Amino acid sequence: MSKHPLRRAGSPDTTTRRRPGRPPAGEGGEAVTAAYVQTTLRLPRETKWLLDTLTRLLGRKQREVMADALDLYAKRLGRADRETLKRLLARKG
Repeated sequence: MSKHPLRRAGSPDTTTRRRPGRPPAGEGGEAVTAAYVQTTLRLPRETKWLLDTLTRLLGRKQREVMADALDLYAKRLGRADRETLKRLLARKG
């Protein structure tokens, strides 16, 4: 029987109880996501399903699949657009 009158036998004690909510991401609870900028996209339903399916199929994170997709898209631009993109990105840095 539990020592505390309101706690049932077998329930976790206060020293081992987890905090409410989702645990922090990363190794040892350290947020790996702090290194990434957050953005929000509104996608057509079919595109979201495709993204979800690709992440499961490839076993990768959504941000990794999206980053690869954007890199590939940029590489497939025409020469003039790639040069313009390079100049615009150079201004950002």
